[in-house]
Amino acid sequence: MTVDRAAILNELNTIGDAVARVRELVAAEPLQMTRYSMRDPRWRNVVYAGGKTFGQTGCYAVGVTMLASLAGYELTPPEVAAVLRSVGAFSGANLSYPERVTAGLPNLMWIGRKDWLRAPADLDYLRAQLEIGPFLVQTEFVPGGTQPPDDQHFVVAERFTDDGDDLVITDPWDGVQTRLLERYALGHWDLARAIYGARVFQVAER
Repeated sequence: MTVDRAAILNELNTIGDAVARVRELVAAEPLQMTRYSMRDPRWRNVVYAGGKTFGQTGCYAVGVTMLASLAGYELTPPEVAAVLRSVGAFSGANLSYPERVTAGLPNLMWIGRKDWLRAPADLDYLRAQLEIGPFLVQTEFVPGGTQPPDDQHFVVAERFTDDGDDLVITDPWDGVQTRLLERYALGHWDLARAIYGARVFQVAER
């Protein structure tokens, strides 16, 4: 029996190339975001910073936890809050120094902050950032109050709806994926009126 060494080597190389390609695809596949609720019984009464509990005012910290899951971190909101406290990201209960988040979570990069407290939100900016990935947007928890609002709330913006008129969000209030205008707008508001700011993080390249 004659062994065709060239054919065998060629087949092995083909298999090796296929395995390498599968590995590339797996490495490039985006992670799925883990959705969390600030009122989850496991931590709603846990103080995360400044004497406040997750159930009271933990929307920002829980939102960052969800974004961190996209960066490969398998951490709960209390664990992320502990990391953020360790790098001095909080001032009282407010996450006032988001630029320090990256020091504790290196795979989650701080990009910047936008505020539209007395002007319509820049939807083109939001679209451009959502092409890269989800981030946090600021809404008014009880729509219709003062402008700027004194009851800010942060949600995770995931993408625009197909008609471009609304945002698909995950709300840290209950961890539910929904639409922004359904929860945080009066009936006559458009999307630009309902958004007061953006806190943009991006996942570092893997």
